[in-house]
Amino acid sequence: MRTLELRSRLDDLTAGLPQVNVRRMFGCDAYLAGGAIFAMVWREGRIGLRLPDDLLPELRALPGADPWRHLDMVVRQWVLVPESFHDDTDGLAPWVRKAHAAALGRGPASHKRSLRPAKTGRPPRRVATTRARKKAPPASGKRRQSSKKV
Repeated sequence: MRTLELRSRLDDLTAGLPQVNVRRMFGCDAYLAGGAIFAMVWREGRIGLRLPDDLLPELRALPGADPWRHLDMVVRQWVLVPESFHDDTDGLAPWVRKAHAAALGRGPASHKRSLRPAKTGRPPRRVATTRARKKAPPASGKRRQSSKKV
């Protein structure tokens, strides 16, 4: 089945679900719920769903379901649904709803990132304050004697 037909199938199945939008990601049509991705139409002509760990074994056990692989690595939490589901709305719909609900519960990935800047391996740059500038030695080369007793 062509990717446009699969996109149309997912459009129909997600029409009544809340907070769904579609955008291009990784050269594919990605379906997001509340900012979190839950389904994709892969370039190879398959529908992939992202599911929580407790639901993965059940879908992967169905004949024709495959883990999604990138190079030699299995991509965690993603399953390519059986190709028989591409023509079986009744078989695909519950899985799309489960993936959608899991995405709403997860929330957008951008909110999970730390607001602190990434560590660069160098110490943070120190900025001189007004007080520190006042204590700096005079530019004439003479050093001020400390008034503190040792």
